[in-house]
Amino acid sequence: MQKVRWIFVAVAIVGLAGLLSVAQGENGTTPGVTETEIKIGGFIAQSGPVAGIGIPVARGAEAWYNWVNDTFGGVHGRRINFIVCDDAFDPARSVACYKRLVEEEQVFAIVHPLGTITIAAVFQDMVASGIPVVSPHANATFLSIPTQPNVFAIQPNNVTFATVLARYALNDLGVERIAIVYSDDAFGAELRDAFVAELSANGVEPVATLAHAPTETDFSAIALRLRQAEPDAVALLTYLQPTAAVILAANEVGLTPRWLATNTATDPALFALLGDPSLADGLVAPGFAVDPTLDTLATVQFRHVLNTYFPEEVPGGFSLIAYVGAQLMTEGLIRAGPDLTREKFIDAMNTITDWSTNLTPLITYTPDDHRGIKSLWIIEARNGTFVVVKTVEG
Repeated sequence: MQKVRWIFVAVAIVGLAGLLSVAQGENGTTPGVTETEIKIGGFIAQSGPVAGIGIPVARGAEAWYNWVNDTFGGVHGRRINFIVCDDAFDPARSVACYKRLVEEEQVFAIVHPLGTITIAAVFQDMVASGIPVVSPHANATFLSIPTQPNVFAIQPNNVTFATVLARYALNDLGVERIAIVYSDDAFGAELRDAFVAELSANGVEPVATLAHAPTETDFSAIALRLRQAEPDAVALLTYLQPTAAVILAANEVGLTPRWLATNTATDPALFALLGDPSLADGLVAPGFAVDPTLDTLATVQFRHVLNTYFPEEVPGGFSLIAYVGAQLMTEGLIRAGPDLTREKFIDAMNTITDWSTNLTPLITYTPDDHRGIKSLWIIEARNGTFVVVKTVEG
């Protein structure tokens, strides 16, 4: 087993050393970098239909950056200034946010941008500009395949998630009568296509494939159609709120199949949305983050840092993965050294190998592979918690 590198120690050593030599290597020409500050930013919905995800994402990342600033004075003597632009999950506003961050704020890097359709709206511009893009909060395959020199994904992609889920359902659970409910957008379609492809490769066809609008709130009709299909398992290839809504609607009509889901469901908020956590018992999903309610050293540290700055924020999967992404960003800044440029930062990120803070599987980058997390955990809901039952390669 390779040793896990604890970023807390690294930040302490390099951050304190930087206080003694803040001006060394300062060239004054790198966007977002001064003698005392590193300015970074992301377009993250704080209003609109996915604010319930965007707010925890922004707070999880901001909590870590605040903790680094307040505890160590930043990295190499520079405080991290994290700017959040609210795009309300509207691609047109994402374009405006991106322009503001790059042209007006002149940020050093784009960090934690949220959503497939919003990132897609500016992705080609980000790639062409060469600006570092770290820890995008989306599973879209285009973020990591093909590899872009300046884009560092952290989350596995939708094809990996769907393929792993289908294999687990067929090989480990032994179910064959599988229905699919998916969000009728780019996110859901990519999951659906990969899931169906893996089923077909094993000679299995879904007994029903049902789409819902991303903004749908009434799933009674879908529940009835699922009951008619008589599935042994239902794959919910959608977001957190629709996942809970389908389970509730199915329960109302007496349908209790084995639930299969994506990583978006592996958040303690699922149990709150259901009201009765037992309704999720047996739900399985591929995921890449530990249950933030566990009492390990890493999760206790996460909850302490988050609640120090946002005492009202309930620790969850969305804030946790943003927190890890912020740790990853900080790790890159540490490795890049005090003479910070975008080129040195990108080179430094490509040296990260088998890195983790014990909140996710190991993360590795090379110049030819920016997928980040390569393995997944199969996570099962049991008695209102999420338990890792298996590790699989993506």
